[in-house]
Amino acid sequence: MPTNREIHDLTDKFVLKCMGDEEVVIYEAQGLWIKDAEGRETLDAISGEWVVNLGYRHPRIMEAVRQQLEKAEYTTPVFDYESRAVLAQKLSQISPGGKFTKVLFALAGGDAVEGAMHLAMRATGGTEFVTFYKAFHGRTFATIALSYSDMRMIDESKVGIERYLTKQNRVPNYDCYRCPFKMTYPTCDLFCADFVETAIQNQADGKVAGVIAEPWQANGSMTPAPDGWFQRIREITSKYGALLIVDEVQSALCRCGPMFAIERTGVEPDLIILGKALGGGFPLSAVLAKEEYSELLKWEFGFTQMGHPVSCAAGAAMIDVMVEERLWENAEKMGARLVDGLRAIQDKYALIGDIRGWGLMVGVELVLDRTTREQAWEAATYAMKRAYEHGLLIGKTGPVYGDNGNVLKLKPAVNVSADEIDEILRRFDLTMADVSARWPGAL
Repeated sequence: MPTNREIHDLTDKFVLKCMGDEEVVIYEAQGLWIKDAEGRETLDAISGEWVVNLGYRHPRIMEAVRQQLEKAEYTTPVFDYESRAVLAQKLSQISPGGKFTKVLFALAGGDAVEGAMHLAMRATGGTEFVTFYKAFHGRTFATIALSYSDMRMIDESKVGIERYLTKQNRVPNYDCYRCPFKMTYPTCDLFCADFVETAIQNQADGKVAGVIAEPWQANGSMTPAPDGWFQRIREITSKYGALLIVDEVQSALCRCGPMFAIERTGVEPDLIILGKALGGGFPLSAVLAKEEYSELLKWEFGFTQMGHPVSCAAGAAMIDVMVEERLWENAEKMGARLVDGLRAIQDKYALIGDIRGWGLMVGVELVLDRTTREQAWEAATYAMKRAYEHGLLIGKTGPVYGDNGNVLKLKPAVNVSADEIDEILRRFDLTMADVSARWPGAL
């Protein structure tokens, strides 16, 4: 068996790590636990970056993968095959109201967003999109322009790619803890939602094909949409003949409680984008579309590995487990237990400014001063390191770029047990004790 150091050295020598470089080795994993090459166990409170919503190596998923591999390890998307058709049927059945009858498969969240853009443009005749300051929709050329930016990106990660970035209409996002308009909900009367109409009227150079929004802004500081916000956006998109496109790459599949986070709002979108957990741990993404928004030109979208049969088999098995075990109920119950425990920890440490949660999508915002809400970026980075030393894997956002990011992310598997939630809380408490000792001046 190799050592952690040997794996690190091999990685450094041959792998381009362009999404960060955390010195964490995962040699094997089971359930909520990961183990490095030297046998050290860590409790994973982020579901492998919110991908394994049933935890690692769930027996039903593993069995579905084995069965598919015994049939065929690959089928071109040009041909028909069972696992893709079955997963599409299951997604349609669990979609809001069962009204999303067509599924466009892809590989990852970013290209699924592009698929939704194609569908919206063909359905409306428009070519422009409205998105939000702190949104994150991917790192393809089309989706970089839809996603959050940092001043340093202009001189760093965006250097040389300007000619490929399409113009989009980015507007201030909802964020009731840090309102970009310095207003307070609900007396603001959802001014941020109304600003979308202002952008459509004054910013767009052509017809707007769609508004792309996250029900829970995940990479943009773990923030939920306030009550009424999506209702207002629905009214605006309908008024201007644009589609309401919800990006649920991180928030769907019981992560926020219901199967789809948008169901918490009571609003019916036109397109739903899925990714991350959709393949049960395997690469897979999709767009769920209503029949009237499901037309594409021949060959305008597609990838050789889209809708991979093994990924589809895993995804179908995952959905079966979620439905049979009613895991949306567990996500709500365990999410409430997690948030309640975090609020008790918040009472002990002034660094914790706010706690936000829908189901098992939970953000803990660290601040140096609860009154001014000055972001505690360094403290959040230190918290991630100390958590790992305490055997707990957590994430960070805010959004993240360089040393940015002051919101800690906790997104354990949606089948997590009460005992596992309590253990996450115990280790997080130890972590915050260490962080607070290093930043004793937090107010």
